[in-house]
Amino acid sequence: MVRGGQQTAEKILETAHHLFMARGYVGVSINEVVQTVGITKPSLYYHYADKESLYAAVAERALDTMGTELRAAISDADMPFAHQLRAVILAIQAHNGEDFRMMRHEMRVHLDATHQHRIGMRFYASMMAPIETLMERGISLGELVGRSASELAMLFLCLIEAYTGPEAMAVHLRLTADHISEMFLYGVAAPRVTRVEQIHAEE
Repeated sequence: MVRGGQQTAEKILETAHHLFMARGYVGVSINEVVQTVGITKPSLYYHYADKESLYAAVAERALDTMGTELRAAISDADMPFAHQLRAVILAIQAHNGEDFRMMRHEMRVHLDATHQHRIGMRFYASMMAPIETLMERGISLGELVGRSASELAMLFLCLIEAYTGPEAMAVHLRLTADHISEMFLYGVAAPRVTRVEQIHAEE
C-alpha cells in the first residue's frame, strides 16, 4: 500500500511538473492535474494539502535533481577550472525546459512565507552552494580575483540563465557552454585594472 502511494505521489509530481513548467502556477488547476493523472481529488489531497503545497513539492524536486547534477559536475577536483565551469553550464542547460527564474518569481507571488523560506533554503543548498564551492576553488587557483565566492556564484548563475531557458532572449541569443564560460572568465570575472594601475603600466 505504501509503495502504491509513493508511486501515485511520484506520478502526481511528474505530471504537475510538466504542467507548471509549461503554463505557470496560475495556468494550471488541480482539476487538470487529477484528470491527467487519472485519480480523484481526495487522492491528490492525501499527498498534497493544496495547490501551493503541490507547487512547492514540484519546485523542491526540480531543485534536488539540479543539485545532484551540479555536485556531480564539480566532483572531479583534478579537472581544469574552465572545464568545471563548462560542466556546470551544461548541467543547467540540460534543464532548458525548466525556467528556474519563473519558478522563483511565482514562488514569491503565489506561495506563503513558510513555503518561500523552505524553497529558498533548498535553492541555496541545491544551486548556489555547489557553484560557490566552485568559485572558491577558482579563487584558490588564482583564476578568479577581486570578488567573493558568493558574489561570483550569483554573477555566474545570472549569466547562465540569461542565455538558457525557454524565454525569447534565450531562443534568439543562445550561446554554447564554451562561449558562456569564456564570457565569465575573461569578462565578468576577469581581473579589474584600475585607472591608476593603467597609468603606472603605461609609464
